[in-house]
Amino acid sequence: MSGTPPHIMRRRVAALLVIAAAIAAVVALVVAVTAGDDTPTAHAVATTAAREDGVRANARRAPPSGPADPTTRRDMGRPGPPRPVPILMYHVTTDPPADAPFPDLYVSRSEFEDQMTALRDAGYVAVTQSEVWAAWHRGGPLPARAVVVSIDDGYRSNYLNARPILARLGWPAVLNLKLGNLHEPDYGVTPGQVRELIALGWEIGSHTIDHPDLTTVDAAALAREVGESRRRLQRAFGVPVDFFCYPAGRYDDAVIAAVEQAGYLGATTVNPGLASPEAGARFVLNRVRVSSGRSGASLVAELRDLGA
Repeated sequence: MSGTPPHIMRRRVAALLVIAAAIAAVVALVVAVTAGDDTPTAHAVATTAAREDGVRANARRAPPSGPADPTTRRDMGRPGPPRPVPILMYHVTTDPPADAPFPDLYVSRSEFEDQMTALRDAGYVAVTQSEVWAAWHRGGPLPARAVVVSIDDGYRSNYLNARPILARLGWPAVLNLKLGNLHEPDYGVTPGQVRELIALGWEIGSHTIDHPDLTTVDAAALAREVGESRRRLQRAFGVPVDFFCYPAGRYDDAVIAAVEQAGYLGATTVNPGLASPEAGARFVLNRVRVSSGRSGASLVAELRDLGA
């Protein structure tokens, strides 16, 4: 090498430097790609864990990028003056059998899907009663066209039929659960299914233990059906149970007093109309009954006629 001319030596050194730089760049790229593969995975695991923890704490998810994304389901509006909200009332979400004693309580899966799709297309967004309460009493946000989908009793069809339709929209419902239905193997929702609904953002309300006419029971039975049902639901599922639903819409002053004493924030009736934010309406919240044979278009038209 000592005999090599200086200008040749300079060229060789420059070439070696270029090769070294290229090798270093390749190594850096490999390291970056490897780190990039790990980071999203760790982030996804952390995000999933946080979402599950949020559900257990009755947390609400972030505003949506689109109505069909169940992990980001809502465009929550800015806080404004409290306004009435429609609370829809459902029971069984399947076709009625030929001998059904109350066929109007049945809404088929296709009818339910048509109704939910029509509501979505008309700009409505489903929320829980807790979100409505927060908007009314704490200045929380609420969509401009908020609607609550409440489903009474806890039939298995609610899990089999209503759940997947609402999940595709990213919408929750309020399951007013009769505790006795958890032990009905032929038609009741199971505890595991209730937990799945809660994980999807559904809210649980109490619909008593045995669904009696509360205006006819004695004080001990009233306390059991109202207060004990709430305690059992909270123990079983680890979520707040802040709203009550009167069986068959039957209530009087004594029943309302028992509901308030048990610690509920409000209660729903079968009285028609929009639920009002007025203080005197807390324990007599109106609902909009949805019966068999109802089209989505007619439901939207009724809500608009009511001013919702």
